Amino acid sequence: MNYVYVLDQRGNPLMPTRRYGWVRRALKSGKAKAVCTLPFTIQLMYDPDTTEVQSITLGIDPGRINIGMATADKTGRCLYSSQCETRNREIPKLMEKRRQHRQASRRGERLARKRLARRLGTTMGNILERMLPGCEKPVMVKDIINTESRFNNRRRKEGWLTPTATQLLRTHLNLVEKICRILPISGIALEANRFAFMELEAGGHLESGVDYQCGPLYGYQSIREALEDLQDGRCLLCGERTIEHDHHLVPRSKGGSNTLANMAGLCEKCHTLVHTDQTATEKLAALKTGQNKKYGALSVLNQIIPYLVEALSKKFNGNIRLVSGWETKQFRDEHHIDKDHDIDAYCIAVVGQEPKMIDVPKTHFEIRQFRRHDRARIKSQTERVYRLDGTKVATNRRKRMEQKTDSLEDWYQKMVEQHGHQQADRMRSRLQVQKSTRRYNNPDRLLPGTAFVYQGKTYTMTGQLTGGQYFRAAGCDKKNFPARNIQVVRHNQGLVYV
Repeated sequence: MNYVYVLDQRGNPLMPTRRYGWVRRALKSGKAKAVCTLPFTIQLMYDPDTTEVQSITLGIDPGRINIGMATADKTGRCLYSSQCETRNREIPKLMEKRRQHRQASRRGERLARKRLARRLGTTMGNILERMLPGCEKPVMVKDIINTESRFNNRRRKEGWLTPTATQLLRTHLNLVEKICRILPISGIALEANRFAFMELEAGGHLESGVDYQCGPLYGYQSIREALEDLQDGRCLLCGERTIEHDHHLVPRSKGGSNTLANMAGLCEKCHTLVHTDQTATEKLAALKTGQNKKYGALSVLNQIIPYLVEALSKKFNGNIRLVSGWETKQFRDEHHIDKDHDIDAYCIAVVGQEPKMIDVPKTHFEIRQFRRHDRARIKSQTERVYRLDGTKVATNRRKRMEQKTDSLEDWYQKMVEQHGHQQADRMRSRLQVQKSTRRYNNPDRLLPGTAFVYQGKTYTMTGQLTGGQYFRAAGCDKKNFPARNIQVVRHNQGLVYV
């Protein structure tokens, strides 16, 4: 591939070139300037004789973790190929952390509103008395006048998507925008073959018609083809590329079904092993459970496909072509092409166009998605520790979420049960308290995704060590880059070529 991408004076993309000598002469004479090193892009400083461009189709292999992008002209030449690794692996952990903080803060907000209401005299006794846990009779509760539950104030617009789906949709659109800055894209080819299989499996409401044709096997001619696509042609148990048996996890004789969730592709050796070894059977069941969860995660992808089609169709004036997974697989089989995300994207771009040549990309650009806005001020916080005669007995006044050790409240109750109130009070008065301390983030710190130069080469930062004295870079394993010898050239831009 190794194209040099060209922009005109106004920044509009022209056709890429492989005339490296012309590029060197243009840069040396000042007729062009380099605007990006990866992918290498130049901008002309003069108006060329012609600005005609060819028709270029961008093929998109959508995904939740990995997204494949590739372009092809009418002849079938591949002008661009890339794979993007999204942030969807780390987002669930961040959402869980956010949920914990939100639960802790809501109680404080609620109490603050009640304190303000008492000060302003805007509280009233609830007409309906509430039966609280541990109370023998109903209790009169003080409520704030003219307020209602926060969830009653929320109204969702038509076409509302969950934050996870919105983020995934924006990632696909941003990738398209990123490629359109260096190539004159005229049309889109998108693989969209699974619209509603999760809804079918869940037994939700479906309208008659095409919705009933979009189940888990939509786009496949048999269970075997679906298993090969789902398992990348590998045996689920050993990982070899030899699927010879469609194994039922629950046998048909015991009521098992022929559904995709109940079947696994196995090689001959593993198929025999599963029927003779109970350990292998349990391992296969665990692997299939994890795979079903992975398969179920595609519901978010299926949720955004209609919105992605609508947005791209509007951007490219309806010049969008939908391709099924079966068409892509059939094209690969006819031309003996291996399966990969960028290769699938190329097949999607050229399928149905009768190209003069098959230019399968041998290399591709690696794109990683980094977090752009990390507004966390607190980096870490130690816990409050209580010690009795030098021995740690409790942590925190009350238990935090998922705390397994005793809090001060729990420890005191145990002491009361063992020694009585008087002795427990004495022991509590002798406790030594180690205060909780916080470490704060520097608001001006460099975030992962920052590009820096070290010894003449450009790297993408993935993290820092020893208080920012050393940097780590993508694709360099555990090599440390001293911060005093590097030069930052570009801050994090979200989607970064690495």
